[in-house]
Amino acid sequence: MREPPIVRPTMNNAERGQFVRKAKADRLAFEAAELLSLGDTLKATSLATAGVTLTDSAQMETWVRHYATTRFKVANLAVDDFLNGIQAV
Repeated sequence: MREPPIVRPTMNNAERGQFVRKAKADRLAFEAAELLSLGDTLKATSLATAGVTLTDSAQMETWVRHYATTRFKVANLAVDDFLNGIQAV
């Protein structure tokens, strides 16, 4: 059986830029969650606030919460405290 060829989606420059910004923000959320799990909240805060400049704060909060709780097994209460601190900044 033959698989269909992979067709590259066509994006204009604005769509490509938006895609890249979201990918960078997602990576920053992952790294912030990892640092949070290691207890380095200062660096995690720095990365999370940098991610907010690339995407909206609600999306960044969702990504950080997802990675911290599912990938790095950080307690929900600790994530809530961290995200509340981010919102205050």
